[in-house]
Amino acid sequence: FSNVRFLDARDLYEDIFERLPLSALGDIPSLKRFALLPRKAWYEAAKRSIDVVGGIAMGLVTVAAAPLVWLALRIEGSGPVFITQERIGIHGTRMRAHKFRSMRFNDSASSSWVGEGENRITRVGAFLRKTSLDEFPQFINVLRGELSLVGPRNDIVGLGTRLAEAIPSYMIRYEIKPGITGWAQINQQYEQGNISPQSIEETRVRLMYDFYYLENRSLVLDSIIALKTIKKMIFRVSS
Repeated sequence: FSNVRFLDARDLYEDIFERLPLSALGDIPSLKRFALLPRKAWYEAAKRSIDVVGGIAMGLVTVAAAPLVWLALRIEGSGPVFITQERIGIHGTRMRAHKFRSMRFNDSASSSWVGEGENRITRVGAFLRKTSLDEFPQFINVLRGELSLVGPRNDIVGLGTRLAEAIPSYMIRYEIKPGITGWAQINQQYEQGNISPQSIEETRVRLMYDFYYLENRSLVLDSIIALKTIKKMIFRVSS
């Protein structure tokens, strides 16, 4: 075999699909090792600086959009403009995330996906989600350092608990700071009308993308995610 080159099946899978293979999700010790792999101090400092600048920009958009969102929600019906949700933060800590309301009411302890139960997305909420405007009030969390612009997207506590019970390696994705957008958000294809996983199987696929990001995170990859997120937002608005 002197002239034969052997390729690791996992490495080949990652190169082709840009995500970890499903079989890797059971190797919890290995997943923890690369999740905890420290990045250079300059990367962390640069990432934080970008988060602050991006957070300020999101704040300006939020202030400008808030009166229009308030008016649209008032025309559609009653209810608050902003909601606060208890979400999972880095290392499994709890954080309070702020968003424009996109559903009939704020079920901050929900363990359900869209379509389960009676809480439905409103017409205004559908537009806010399509344009991602509902996410912009989280600039407060970004400036506080609870969220990054780029990283594994975090869950409402109730749903996160449900997923952690179903997928043993799930909480490893919280070994780094969660993000508003991430590698999974720009790569994974969801069912028509959905912009996030709505089942255990879809969540497993998202986790494969999340672990790929944990293993390969860098300023270059963060920049690619940010640019593709903007492109995806523009495409959703124009479609």
